[in-house]
Amino acid sequence: MRPVGARRLLLVFAVAIGGWFAVQAWGFRQAPHPRQDAMHRAEARTVRAFAAVDSTRRARGLMPANPSPVRWHALLGDDYTPITTTLGALSAKEAATNPAWAAVMVKLLDEAGVRQGDVVGILASGSFPALTIATLAAAQELGAQTYLAVSLGASTYGANVRLATWLDIEDWAQRAGAVSPTREMVTLGGENDNGGGMDDEGRAWLQEALARHARTAQVPRDLNDAVAMRLAFLEAPRLAAVVNVGGGQAALGRCPHAESLPPGLWPAGPGCGCPERGAATRMHEKGLPVINLLSIRDLAMQYGLDPEPGRDYRDTGRPDLVRRADRRLPLGALALIALALSWRRRLC
Repeated sequence: MRPVGARRLLLVFAVAIGGWFAVQAWGFRQAPHPRQDAMHRAEARTVRAFAAVDSTRRARGLMPANPSPVRWHALLGDDYTPITTTLGALSAKEAATNPAWAAVMVKLLDEAGVRQGDVVGILASGSFPALTIATLAAAQELGAQTYLAVSLGASTYGANVRLATWLDIEDWAQRAGAVSPTREMVTLGGENDNGGGMDDEGRAWLQEALARHARTAQVPRDLNDAVAMRLAFLEAPRLAAVVNVGGGQAALGRCPHAESLPPGLWPAGPGCGCPERGAATRMHEKGLPVINLLSIRDLAMQYGLDPEPGRDYRDTGRPDLVRRADRRLPLGALALIALALSWRRRLC
């Protein structure tokens, strides 16, 4: 058998490398996502909601005291207040104020199979009010109903200002017509979701917020009761997906696996089986798609959003576009193969 020459190997390698670059350069194209219009409308709704929160907080002298330069600074809270429950990173809260998250949520809800007339369950705390608004706007533009189970406590830089709790932010967004009212269950948050860990001043702040909006909070006995309340609340004939926003204890649980639950759309699979797992994990075990909005900076990079925004959001990607193989790809591949075979015969 005639040995393979170095020139022939070099030629095959060069053709392979050239083919790879050709495919990357000409083999794919950017095309509009099938839900592109809904993405644009959801993002516009989110901007309108953020603007309403911004103008109201400025008019009432309620702007947060933190040093963030981001455009939608008004969706952030302070470092620590009596209704702060856990530590949170300012950088993650800043990345969450990008209105383009509404487009990402349309994309994720669509991938989860949400269609018009379906119900989207939302498990949220006060930690990421911007993401909760973006999720509500996305579901609304897909024609889905929303069931929101929200705890009012918030991690640092969340909705932890006395007169700018989640209930206040939600009210301002609704009054502006940016998001529609939703079916909602409210709890206090904190340890065991019943205000545990808060002092008397913090619990008084939350009771004031409830009174301002004529609302009543559910007070679970313990964590298991808090999880059961959410599971009962989310019982709906057309529940199509569940979104978790933030690290609420009742949503993610207190089991050893809670901190390692992946961000984004969870793939199908069994749960951990821990007795203290949260409502999101238990809904996933029932076969429901779950979208976990945590590790926000990692998710931002995954979808081309700015993970470290300054005054502007310098996004590198477009959630409303998809990368599709061009029709020229198979023709180009066949041409390269034919060319390589032709050169091989000449060299033999």
